Amino acid sequence: MSVTTYDPYAAEVMQDPYPYYAWLRENAPLFHDEVNDFWVISAFADVQWALRNHEVFSSNEGVGAERRPVPMMIALDPPDHTRLRRIVQHEFVPKSIAEWAPRVQQLVDARLDDALAADVVDWPSVVAHPLPIQVIAEMLGVPGEDRIRFKRWSDDTLDALGGGLSPEQSAKVEAAIIDFSQYLYDAILTRREQPADDLISLLLNPRKGEVLTDNEIVSFTMLLLVAGNETTTNLIGNLALAFVQHPDQWALLKADRTLVPQAIEEILRRDSPIQGFFRNTLSAVERHGVTIPAGEKVMVLFGSANHDPAVYPDPERFDITRPVTNHLAFGSGIHLCLGAPVARLEATLLLQSMLDRIDHLEVAGDVERTRNPLLRGVAKLPLRVVPA
Repeated sequence: MSVTTYDPYAAEVMQDPYPYYAWLRENAPLFHDEVNDFWVISAFADVQWALRNHEVFSSNEGVGAERRPVPMMIALDPPDHTRLRRIVQHEFVPKSIAEWAPRVQQLVDARLDDALAADVVDWPSVVAHPLPIQVIAEMLGVPGEDRIRFKRWSDDTLDALGGGLSPEQSAKVEAAIIDFSQYLYDAILTRREQPADDLISLLLNPRKGEVLTDNEIVSFTMLLLVAGNETTTNLIGNLALAFVQHPDQWALLKADRTLVPQAIEEILRRDSPIQGFFRNTLSAVERHGVTIPAGEKVMVLFGSANHDPAVYPDPERFDITRPVTNHLAFGSGIHLCLGAPVARLEATLLLQSMLDRIDHLEVAGDVERTRNPLLRGVAKLPLRVVPA
């Protein structure tokens, strides 16, 4: 393949971005996309540098392609970001998340029951989509039957992050955000009158004693649902596809289950669920002899950084024995993904249960990738699940 430029919205790039990332790292580590009017940062060291340099690479105009300031923690700089993260982070440390393990295991078992009962199962619609939505819904204390609406709202919101929308698509996104916000405001009113053992009730009475406004609670729960759901959905889809395509690695994992944590980190590295987010420059910054002016939108590519051969030898190879400890799939710096322990818990329990109950997976139809330049997942993955 001959690569001479990079357009994140090109169909062939969204299908397989990695040759294009390699071209960026080798030829234009600070690339100016003149058509779409933003910059692209692709090498591991540069991506990490940008993510840890929030004084220059700000999130205050949103983390999507459009300049869309939103009152969410992911799109705030200190001191506002510092205050919000301090209040909510206790609920997302691994110890707190581990308390959810028994219930998550029940949800995993139910998803695999359905997958094993079918002759051919579409893995995203039966497992990868519903499981994270059910987990987040239960954490928030909202009815599981609302997960279809949650998924639609989540998809519409993420479409806005990717950019390149028509006026009709933009109107659909705005309507979804309004509906989503109203739903969450109603949930807050219910919890004020009837507190429960759920995350919304905890946010109304945080352990640190600091008060969150209703707007802040709505924004945080919306972020948790969208970012947490999409990250884990893509991780679960990529996980199944990786082992279908590499049966030798599945056999290796079957023989040595101590490799489960490493396998999950390698999947996160190799097919990062979120390929990148945007920042905007608060001042001009120079690197590699190139200056990015102030006020520019910058795409920071986690997915490319995780394929940088300077950090990961033979990066295209899927190797569950690879000691991956520093990947950027969950970002870095002050915006390191707060929900990463939730994603890891779901993926761990699912993979362990798959090893118990499944002999192997077989592709049973055409595979379709998601079509969003900021995401990497599977939209369609028909599988034949062979029981153990």
